[in-house]
Amino acid sequence: MHRLCKRLACCSRRRREEDDIVAITRRSVEEDYDLLHVVGDGKTCRVYRAQSKVDPKSIVAVKVIQTAYLSTPSRVDALQCELRALSQLRAHPRVLTLFAVYQDDNTVALVTSYVRGGQLVPALCARNSINEHTIRQLVRELVEVLAEMHSRGITHRDLKPENLLLDDGDHLKVVDFGIAHIQGTDDAGNKSSQPMVGLCGTGPFMAPEVFNKDVPYTSKVDIWALGVCVYVLLTGHVPFESKFMSVLEDKIRAGDYSMPSHQQVSATARSFVATCLNVRAADRPSATSLLRHPWLDLDQVQSVFTVPFTPDHMACLAAYANPSTAAPCIHTSLQANSNRPR
Repeated sequence: MHRLCKRLACCSRRRREEDDIVAITRRSVEEDYDLLHVVGDGKTCRVYRAQSKVDPKSIVAVKVIQTAYLSTPSRVDALQCELRALSQLRAHPRVLTLFAVYQDDNTVALVTSYVRGGQLVPALCARNSINEHTIRQLVRELVEVLAEMHSRGITHRDLKPENLLLDDGDHLKVVDFGIAHIQGTDDAGNKSSQPMVGLCGTGPFMAPEVFNKDVPYTSKVDIWALGVCVYVLLTGHVPFESKFMSVLEDKIRAGDYSMPSHQQVSATARSFVATCLNVRAADRPSATSLLRHPWLDLDQVQSVFTVPFTPDHMACLAAYANPSTAAPCIHTSLQANSNRPR
């Protein structure tokens, strides 16, 4: 067995009592599940729709990571942090439920709930009609998740529409805690005051302070990313865009953006986005405070909330959902290795 995977199992045993982390099963996931087909494929893992061999009616998602990828302590620590975050949040209805973790000589596999609706933006595009009220309902669910995460000291650090799924009941699910940070401990689970530092996240969704080398930042980076997500859902575009990271950084630091004039967006929605996209992290509200923003008061009714998105707006969302049809932009997740203990 790969020595780093042994370290992962050791960390799991050490943290299980304190964090109620899901125990690691020492055998291949394929002994208990049939991997039916691939539903997601990335640089670091492959995600399958799978079926339980014990209960064929039980359909789950299985994220398979090759142990060859776990070639450095920082990558093992990142996986351990993901397991801890999912374990702490597994009772939350808007986060994937982590059922089990399997480990053999070649792979580590995470078994989670399967979300049939798929990624948020393509799922919205598949509908005949959506409006601003649809978006604010989903955003309120997302802010509720962030409030719970941040109260537990968990910062996602890669919040973006691609990491949001829609379930059968049209409710949101947050996924991919692969570069999350848990406050008060290092990513291996040891007691530490190590802060979040370093370039981390996905280009257009990164907050200005993330670009400050070796300067610690806080969970307010998730609030900035939330603002970018809402902007995308309301317009079909990211507010800051460039195929060059240096240019993108300048745009983000300046915080200079505008809503497309041809798309009807309410004043309260614009206010919500502006509140999140404050270039000063200290002036951004907490997730708990954002729940009191007028735009998220679902009892408040305005005619603009119910106006169906135009065909042009839906076309913009479809283009975002299919990057091959859009202009090139930096959409690769970055992991801040400087933030991982060696």
